[in-house]
Amino acid sequence: MSLNVTLSKSGDSRIEVKKSVFIGKSFHISSPEEATDYLAEERKKYPDARHLCYAWVIGGEVARQKSSDDGEPQGTAGQPLLELLTSNNFTDSLICVTRYFGGTLLGKGGLKRAYTDSGREALSAGEPVTLIPAYKWRETCSYPVFEMLSRKAGQSGWILENIDYGQEVSFDVIVPRENEDELRRLCLDLSGGAIVLPEPESILTRGDKAQIS
Repeated sequence: MSLNVTLSKSGDSRIEVKKSVFIGKSFHISSPEEATDYLAEERKKYPDARHLCYAWVIGGEVARQKSSDDGEPQGTAGQPLLELLTSNNFTDSLICVTRYFGGTLLGKGGLKRAYTDSGREALSAGEPVTLIPAYKWRETCSYPVFEMLSRKAGQSGWILENIDYGQEVSFDVIVPRENEDELRRLCLDLSGGAIVLPEPESILTRGDKAQIS
């Protein structure tokens, strides 16, 4: 089963084809409303542009998606952008491409290539990463135990975040699902049996960099 992919940050691209300029942008999003807000911002940046075409995908197994040609010939802009997202297993991601018409018609094939190239560059600039199924716990422990757990996390690529330092240390710990048993044993060993992890929260966490095809 292929891992889902998402964006680490916003990405930009700019290409020119026969004097038409295509300005691409990619965003990580979590809702259709957030996509709408980003698109409104892009329209404000380029109020005199002829087209703002886009596609977005939100969700995992039951994904929501939407695309728009925004006046370009049907199937030349929004659908190719959406295919970039779906064929590369993207989720929670938006691509939009603003076009300034250069006076020369590109034809349907030329338009599709230009929008696809612009979208691909914008996605790559957003530094896509895989999403790994993981477990998350909120835990509290002594400073010596936390220091040993931190060393193990640094060696294993586990995540410790939202750390609060008080009389003891409270923190979130995130590990890939296959490392659950290892973490449970480690917590028991380091704490002398005092830390027994409860049932975790299931999440997706960011993994390795992903390549765009």
